[in-house]
Amino acid sequence: MATVSLALRNSPLIQASTREKVLSYANEVGYLQNLTATALRTGRTRIVGVGFHDIVHPFFSTMLAAIEARLSSDGEAIFVNSHDDVPGRQSRFVASLREHGADGLILSPALGTTEQDLQPFRSSGGAVVLIVRSILETTLDYVVNDDSECMGLATSHLLKLGHTRIMMLGGKPGTTTADGRYQGFVEAMRAAGHNPERSAWIDGPSKRLEAFATIKSLWDTDDVKPTAIACFNDLVAFGAMSALAELGLKVGRDVAVVGIDDTDEAQVSSPPLTTVTNNAGILGRTAVDILRRRLADPECPPMQEQLTPYISIRRSCGGLADPGRRSLADPSKGERRHSMTGDSFYCDS
Repeated sequence: MATVSLALRNSPLIQASTREKVLSYANEVGYLQNLTATALRTGRTRIVGVGFHDIVHPFFSTMLAAIEARLSSDGEAIFVNSHDDVPGRQSRFVASLREHGADGLILSPALGTTEQDLQPFRSSGGAVVLIVRSILETTLDYVVNDDSECMGLATSHLLKLGHTRIMMLGGKPGTTTADGRYQGFVEAMRAAGHNPERSAWIDGPSKRLEAFATIKSLWDTDDVKPTAIACFNDLVAFGAMSALAELGLKVGRDVAVVGIDDTDEAQVSSPPLTTVTNNAGILGRTAVDILRRRLADPECPPMQEQLTPYISIRRSCGGLADPGRRSLADPSKGERRHSMTGDSFYCDS
């Protein structure tokens, strides 16, 4: 019986061939493990909660798929929550996890979440891993992207093309993601000798329709228009590109656009979108790995990882020189740069 029990728990002490025989017979006779009894014996329910602020976003759906694949391989069950940045909705989800005795929580925290908000879950024995967003000065485990570097790469690329009238579009102030990306935008601009004002960041949009409306409204004003837009994510970039096209402007010739996420659609958009890779799958898998290490050793020091992004250059910045546009690139670098430059945009040079 001990061999059967170990095989059903995928113990490394059992040979693979033996495990396969046991699992095959269990399936043949219709055996189902009594998880309640297992939880009483091990102290683990094998339940993990996953909470995001926008579950339908392609970036988060990719990340969720990676998390689910990693967890399901060892038989964990997943409870999913999309809190939409509503703290009460997040709180009810976390309380429900406590009621079910969940082992852990992987969470992109709602705006305004504090470490203390998650303390009751931790006190009940649950492990918490923050993902994508963090909490300032937290002692919690987390895995995030280097958001400052993400936007720094996007902005620096535009600056290298000769742009000075650069706008950052999208993101919710007060989140570590948006604030980090704005920091990267400012640092890149200052490194190039510019001093951007806060008005160079039009915050708010995080989806296609919102970005579309924002760009249409901006072009209806008498304000100086940007020659380049560094977008908070790919969806914002797609919305901006659609609006520019409706306004009769050609993306990559009249206005350059850069996104962040490197979604599949970025490769086939019109034109293909220059974007910064945001490590969705790696984030998800790393969060699960950290969660498992925390459950195995509750007293270990905080595990806090920041992933390094990289930029994929495509046509949305005019990289394949349009007719009549002067290339500013060194041809040996395999990248061409156009001359959509102008006076300083919302900044003191």
